[in-house]
Amino acid sequence: MGLTMKTAAPPTSGIGVLMNAELFRDLVPGVHTLGGQGNTLAIETHEGVVIVDAGPGGQVSQQMIARLRTLTQTRVHAIVYSHGHAGYNAGVQVWIAHALARGEAPPLRIAHRNVARRYQRYVETAGLQAWLNSRQFRRPFKAASAQDFPMPQVLFEDSLRLALGDRVVELVAAPSETDDTVAVWLPQERFLYGSAAMIRSIPNIGTPLRTLRDPMRWVETLERLHALGPTMVLPEFGSPITNGADIEAAFWVPIRALRWLRAEVVRRMNAGQSEREILAGMHYPPALFGHRFMRAIYGSPGYIVRDIWRSESGWWDRNPTQLHPARPADAAAAIVAALGDTGAVLAHAQRLGDEGRTQLALHVVDLVATASDDPVAQAARELKAKLCEARALQCSSVVSRQILRSCAEDLRGLPVGSTRDDDSPINFSWDGNNNPAPPSGIGVSRLGPVISA
Repeated sequence: MGLTMKTAAPPTSGIGVLMNAELFRDLVPGVHTLGGQGNTLAIETHEGVVIVDAGPGGQVSQQMIARLRTLTQTRVHAIVYSHGHAGYNAGVQVWIAHALARGEAPPLRIAHRNVARRYQRYVETAGLQAWLNSRQFRRPFKAASAQDFPMPQVLFEDSLRLALGDRVVELVAAPSETDDTVAVWLPQERFLYGSAAMIRSIPNIGTPLRTLRDPMRWVETLERLHALGPTMVLPEFGSPITNGADIEAAFWVPIRALRWLRAEVVRRMNAGQSEREILAGMHYPPALFGHRFMRAIYGSPGYIVRDIWRSESGWWDRNPTQLHPARPADAAAAIVAALGDTGAVLAHAQRLGDEGRTQLALHVVDLVATASDDPVAQAARELKAKLCEARALQCSSVVSRQILRSCAEDLRGLPVGSTRDDDSPINFSWDGNNNPAPPSGIGVSRLGPVISA
């Protein structure tokens, strides 16, 4: 590996966790990262530079261009979309403007054929996407329009070989986190950029606010990429993997873990267990799920269990009450009427929280938190917000933490992300320099009195 240029670490809340803290020069000769969203690549060839991901736009994409120009003045021949998630290539227009200012032809835009369909869906569901992203990344998102999704010009299905003078660049379909993920393979150098198919943690499957992601599709992709025989693997985030044993582990540990999860969840489903019963009964083998390449820092084993369940079962949770539920307001009013002493319910939730039994406290407080705006319901929602903040500290997954903290803001009627400065820091590293296990015995003893019993 060549020279590593270190920059300041990114913020550990919000979308900052998707930015890299290091820039890599000459991973193999003429191949560098530029810093953007994920490991954005610059590949030098005789025909021009191939950029993998244009970045999110604005100042970040401008900085990427500035870094490229410290390395080479060669024109940019093409921009490859690693996958269709918003933000990775929103900066295409910045690169086009840069080329035109230099009197050069705009870069050719290349992507998997499914990117176009994904972009169309994002525009159709723009309001929903803004809501989802704001909760997961803890900052406001505007509803996007078609102009925010620059369409690629060249689309391919399985693979595309670019012969660029001195260098061959092969683009390989790698369906995994998305159905439009593209890995980049340099056969002469045996260098693989795994893109969204490879991260140094548990595969990002089952994320609470996203569509289904098939674990077995991901397994098949990892098996195909492993068969290429790379001697250097660059994951989507973090440092390159160069040690032979580590390369093997980066492929085979997640492959085996995902196959185990699939078999175990299906076994339990065949035995008649519900989703919640399966989640409660799962024990994850430490040899797989304790491995440094399977850390639950962004995803979670429980997330994957839920996606396997959804892929085979459907939305019903097996509780007949939920098959044709009453209006939420009517159900809440009926529950409160049946409870009678709602203050006692709230006090019990408070005691559970003070004992550190945060998840149980959330179940109890829900009995009264969704009722009308009487003083008990208002106090219940404030207690629930505090419980969400405490529960976030007990979760290793950044996504879980972000969603729980966003829920606390929603419960208080606050703008999304408005309390980010008060968030506890996350000891986050894609390279495995952190311990994601939550501290034991975390309680909520500082919740304070909420309402008189």
